[in-house]
Amino acid sequence: MRAGKYEATFLPDTAMLCSSLRFRDDEYVAWPRPIEQFVAGHATAIPLVHPWANRLAGESYRVAGDEVSLAGLSLPHDRNGLPMHGNLLGVPFEVQQKNATRIVATLDYGAYPEKLRAFPFPHVVTVDARLHPTRGLNIVTQIDATSDRPVPISFGWHPFVQLAHAPRAEWELRWPACEHVDVDERTIPTGTRTPVAAQREPVGERTFDDHYALGSDRTFSLSAGSGRNRRTLTLQFDPAYAYAQLYVAAERDFVAIEPMTAEIDALVHGTTPFVRPGERFLAAFNVAVSTT
Repeated sequence: MRAGKYEATFLPDTAMLCSSLRFRDDEYVAWPRPIEQFVAGHATAIPLVHPWANRLAGESYRVAGDEVSLAGLSLPHDRNGLPMHGNLLGVPFEVQQKNATRIVATLDYGAYPEKLRAFPFPHVVTVDARLHPTRGLNIVTQIDATSDRPVPISFGWHPFVQLAHAPRAEWELRWPACEHVDVDERTIPTGTRTPVAAQREPVGERTFDDHYALGSDRTFSLSAGSGRNRRTLTLQFDPAYAYAQLYVAAERDFVAIEPMTAEIDALVHGTTPFVRPGERFLAAFNVAVSTT
């Protein structure tokens, strides 16, 4: 897609992965892993993470009185053996509409029996991505409940972003006032939250793998440069994304700023929102570049 100085690329045959976002020929999408590893369940570029973002605390969960076992299923796991990043695994989406600035594609999740074993709630996922010459890239994700069962909502996106025009040592990260969600050694929430003020600090050598409950300000940004060479990449989440994960690895030239519709492990804790039969859930976020 092209709009003004923006270009964006999506791969509908690979789970609607956003593989590129360029502005004035600079690439803002980072690829910490190749696409083969993405199809195996590891995040890279800007993927949809569905039906659960981040990880679950175990191999089962209970929703609306139903016990769901994940034992024996082919799912990605983290280093602690916990189910991680859902189970889309590069499944193809069907393109419904496309033009120079927009693509709309759907996935009938209920048409995949193996996927329903891990998440037995039939629904259709629609990704509507639009590129605007001044507002940048907007991604709307829609969940339509297609059976007589309510669908728990715990998806997210996992944008790996970069500032290619400046080294990491010069990057400045801004995140809003929010609550820091404390997690244990497995990255599972402990139930404790700590208020934190908005911050704007150099990335430098710092690392993050931090979970946040967001407030009214849901804007994150990454900046570098000065004068005409200053670039700011801004990610804004709408109210449906009540949580975010901030991930910055040591000695890697990317930052992951992840909008999430529910807390880590919400399926196990029973704290997900629901979309009722015949209804839909919408969540949107925007990625834009500004210059000074």
